[in-house]
Amino acid sequence: MLKQELETRIAKLKAKMEAKGYDAYVVSSQEDIWYYTNITYSPEERPFFIVISLDSKPTLVVPKLEEAHVQKGILDTDTVSYWDYPSPAGENWFERLSSVLHKFQHIGVEANILAEHYVRIQESHVELCRFVAAERQIKSEYELKRIRFCANIADRTMLDIFKKASRETMVLEMSALTQIPQVELIKTKQLDPLNTNLLAVVWPAPESAMPHGVPDIYKKVGDGPNVAMTYYRINGYASECERTFFLGNPTKEETELFQYMMNARKAALGVLKPGVNAKEVDLAARNYLAQYGLIGNLLHRTGHGIGLSNHEAPFVAEGSDEVLTENMVISIEPGIYVEGVGGFRHSDTVLITKDGYELLTRAPIELDELIF
Repeated sequence: MLKQELETRIAKLKAKMEAKGYDAYVVSSQEDIWYYTNITYSPEERPFFIVISLDSKPTLVVPKLEEAHVQKGILDTDTVSYWDYPSPAGENWFERLSSVLHKFQHIGVEANILAEHYVRIQESHVELCRFVAAERQIKSEYELKRIRFCANIADRTMLDIFKKASRETMVLEMSALTQIPQVELIKTKQLDPLNTNLLAVVWPAPESAMPHGVPDIYKKVGDGPNVAMTYYRINGYASECERTFFLGNPTKEETELFQYMMNARKAALGVLKPGVNAKEVDLAARNYLAQYGLIGNLLHRTGHGIGLSNHEAPFVAEGSDEVLTENMVISIEPGIYVEGVGGFRHSDTVLITKDGYELLTRAPIELDELIF
């Protein structure tokens, strides 16, 4: 099944190449190479490329260190190796890559290539493009199955956070909960450790007002609003779930702010369907919060794409021109942040369906379910 999936991805890329008139396409980012080959590697400072052409099998350009490793890949590929980085004249990566590209007339290069790498191969017949970025946004059934699997485990850890949360629980202790799914995956032989990253955290109030801050990890969880987060990537595919919860009854102000957050979330979900511009989803949440004088308490966009990583295109943001399409997977997470009080944010992994959307993360969302 995996080999067929990889071959289908390459076939789709070749169709786009042919339509554009490219006879070769260069892919260089670690995630994109994994997307087409399922080869895991650590690039460090050594560049790694895959050259996909219309009429021959893909060619991997890799450091000598990785040559034997990549030849054991799933797909049938050619391999060209360079000595190391940096190398003496005649053995550098750009010379070996040039030896692969010289026979092609019109070459596309995925636009996330490092600038220093692009400069080395830039010629009149080389053009930047975003074929891979566009293709990765639309998930196949194979990918959706794996994202659902990850989302389910993220939900389970969220429930474990709720069980563990108490006024005696330190922030640091929550991260240890990731050992539970990790051990289960190992026992069932379902863990690819090189493509798995499990992060579970709780930001207690009032530090929860700084979503990208880092609280004192030895601080104990307080009354709230506390924001619990499970950012998971399991065997190459990601999901995220976030919930605002309380230990004891929230104040009147906290209850109101929680409800404003929930209404902004509902506003965003209310316009979510194929054919809608991503900015419209963001504006639905923003416009709701603006009505109640809360736009100044909004620190970020409404969401972002999820797939091979927790943050990727499409971006659900006011400045986006992306049109949402069936089988895209995004987050919906409008937040309200009040200094000295805390943050109010739920985040879900959401699939765009034929007629609307489906929540792939399903941890409790209502206030009365989130008071412990």
